[in-house]
Amino acid sequence: MDRSGTRLTTSYDADADVLYLSFGEPVPAYGEHLDEDVVLRHALDDDRIVGITVIGFRQMGGVDALIERLQRPVTELRIPLILERAEELREMVAPPSLS
Repeated sequence: MDRSGTRLTTSYDADADVLYLSFGEPVPAYGEHLDEDVVLRHALDDDRIVGITVIGFRQMGGVDALIERLQRPVTELRIPLILERAEELREMVAPPSLS
């Protein structure tokens, strides 16, 4: 949880290279493409951002590239939550070690 008490839920589909981020409890939502790789999910009732879907997460450069991409056009996103979990997200998409 970040300082506001919002929970960040993450899921990564390695086969499809898709990262799912959800903020708080699941609610009915619709998607809006920020660009060709990033879909913002907005709550139907009040239009707040409740999640992000990133298509080609590893290919785009991982969490650091995502944070850079989100900081430019969108100010209301829960960037601190992603920053707090950046290392976990890096590990989630790291290629398996060859040991």
